[in-house]
Amino acid sequence: MALFSSFKGNVLHIKRGGWPVVYDRFKKAPKRIVLIIFDVLALPFSIPIVLLIRLLKPIVHIRFGYFYGGRIGHFVPDTVSAAIGDNKYNEFVDLYYFLPGEKNTQWAKMVKSELNVYYWVRLLFFANDMLPGGSIHTNLPDVQKPWGSQGRFRQGLLYDSDFKFKFKDSDAVIAKSWLIKKGWSEGEKIICVMVRDDAYLSSKNWKYHSYRDSDISTFVPALELLASMGYWVIRMGKTMKNPLNLNNSHIIDYAFDKEKSDLLDVWLFANCELCITTGTGPDLISMMYKKPVLAINYLPLGALFSWGEALTAPKNLYWKETGLTLSWKEHLENAFHHTKSYEDAGIDIIDLNSEEILDIVNEMISRINKKFIEFDDDSTVQNKFWKIGKQSGHFNLGEPTSGLEYDFIHPNSHISLSYVRNNLDWLKY
Repeated sequence: MALFSSFKGNVLHIKRGGWPVVYDRFKKAPKRIVLIIFDVLALPFSIPIVLLIRLLKPIVHIRFGYFYGGRIGHFVPDTVSAAIGDNKYNEFVDLYYFLPGEKNTQWAKMVKSELNVYYWVRLLFFANDMLPGGSIHTNLPDVQKPWGSQGRFRQGLLYDSDFKFKFKDSDAVIAKSWLIKKGWSEGEKIICVMVRDDAYLSSKNWKYHSYRDSDISTFVPALELLASMGYWVIRMGKTMKNPLNLNNSHIIDYAFDKEKSDLLDVWLFANCELCITTGTGPDLISMMYKKPVLAINYLPLGALFSWGEALTAPKNLYWKETGLTLSWKEHLENAFHHTKSYEDAGIDIIDLNSEEILDIVNEMISRINKKFIEFDDDSTVQNKFWKIGKQSGHFNLGEPTSGLEYDFIHPNSHISLSYVRNNLDWLKY
């Protein structure tokens, strides 16, 4: 049953996050209880409608689903997948509702303009779930399926599609007006930079994800280089710890800007020349609009953006006992989603330094500007990287328990050659 899938998802979060997550769920319990009571009281009305819908299946097959908006890293791919996924031949009439809670209002608005999203679908979903045989009328979001939120993109779904959620003309006017006030001129290229720190996840009691945090100060030399090239560099973020405090008119610390908004969050990522990220969730907006992505300090590396135009460089992992660097194969075998799991495995996590980040950013800029000079060792490195990955049962998985593997590799997805050259033994078998 769908409710059981949701319960399993909550259990997984609690197992990873411990008592802080239990407390977070407890705080939200009263509101959820009220909603469930409302769903139950509506059953005398919703059950007859669901039974009628089931009788109509030979004529029209209606399915019920929902989207979780609390994490944009799920909200974005799940909604895009629903738009271009298993209903491309219009076999079904799919009805959705948004789960209660925080969500990006701009993305929600764009989703509602393309998909059938209504509050009352919640009542029909609940009634259908209570009655036996409801699974054929249920369309769960990808986050609740074995392959996870990015699974179908790892099968080439996005690569084969031209679909994009549309902005209104007025949205572009508002976003460009904000940029113009900063000194930007029409046609100048912007680069979005999203460096995760512990401020946001600490506020959500999700500190078990701290292995994904990075220090924005290590990116500053690269940001200044990009600004010197004429790019407008926009440091993104909803809740960040430290402001940049840079005296450079082409570097905007949007994360601390008083005018930041859900509209700007989405529009900037969707319209940038490049997204530089440490693996955050909002970077998936850029991926969905087929913008190049540079993933730096990215972990776990086995879940890299192999399905889109991306250059990736992970954090360095070291064995505590020997001080030796983990190879690519060992990265895959230790692709954990919990900071304590790395500690228990005897692994130290070391961020890339400013010089390494600068080299990797230079590599990406040369690639997207078609100025990257390929030597024989580049194709050798890329081929060996993907070969080792495909031979591993841990490669390209949204969750390590999914048991699924995907063969699709985007032709412009690469491991950073700069990173590999600094770690010569990294690609050993």
